[in-house]
Amino acid sequence: MKILVVLLSLASILSAQSRIPVILDTDIGDDVDDALALAFALQSPELEVRAVTTVIDDVDSRARLAWKQLGVYARRNVLLAMGAPEPLLDPTRQIQSAQFKILTPADAIPASAHRPAVEVILDTLRNSPAKMTLITLGPLTNIALVLKTDPSIKERIERIVMMGGAYASGQPEYNVRRDHIAAEIVFQSGVPITAVGLDVTLKCKMRPQDLDRLRAAGDPRTHFLLRLIDLWKSETHQEYPILHDPLAVAVAFRPKLIEAAPGHVSVVDGVTRFNEQSGGSTSVARQVDAAAFLDLFAARISAP
Repeated sequence: MKILVVLLSLASILSAQSRIPVILDTDIGDDVDDALALAFALQSPELEVRAVTTVIDDVDSRARLAWKQLGVYARRNVLLAMGAPEPLLDPTRQIQSAQFKILTPADAIPASAHRPAVEVILDTLRNSPAKMTLITLGPLTNIALVLKTDPSIKERIERIVMMGGAYASGQPEYNVRRDHIAAEIVFQSGVPITAVGLDVTLKCKMRPQDLDRLRAAGDPRTHFLLRLIDLWKSETHQEYPILHDPLAVAVAFRPKLIEAAPGHVSVVDGVTRFNEQSGGSTSVARQVDAAAFLDLFAARISAP
């Protein structure tokens, strides 16, 4: 019996050591894919989510929504912080997200969540025994401010996995366009980046069977996600979410879901320009195994 206990303890330690420590930076509350991405990350044993930070516009409501979701998933041990409410140059805009209707007066964030996101990200990186991965699901304002506040902190970042940009089409993409100055700072930082853009995310639309699987699970977490999806539908009049942000989460621990090319990225008038070449600090996703990703995503978010 003692041997079994020792073996189980060793297995637990090895599992914890093999998990990827991550900070999730999100504009949760705009598109529903942010909440789906947070659920996916929390339900993926390959990841150790240490902090969630919100960015741009109504960062208070975003933090309240993230805090509510962390509670639903019994993960209130995860650090939470409110980030920059406005881009580096452009003003804040007023948002009236239907998803915020899920909040009640009881959904108040703790005092600790009022610490600036830049401070929380810097402290979390500095205090981590191993380098950390940043998963960015919104405009890059917080990350640019982190890199500008302490340029040496890049040595504590394993890589950035970013949902942002459109590299083959040349069309503007929201996360880059909303704070193009911040995006340029991050791309030029030299930190290794995996850029998951519209070229691949638009191929990853939630399927009817994925929603059916969520409904069949029938637990508080899936009820929470289904309620957010219904609120999102009422606002957008779309039937199935495109899983932009969850794909970035998946690539953080299962990189072979995409085919990527190395190179350098610049930002011109809010549009990403990709120069493919070996040795570049940014790997841009060019192809995706959408079916494999969707199966993985559906299995994780509907799992008990």
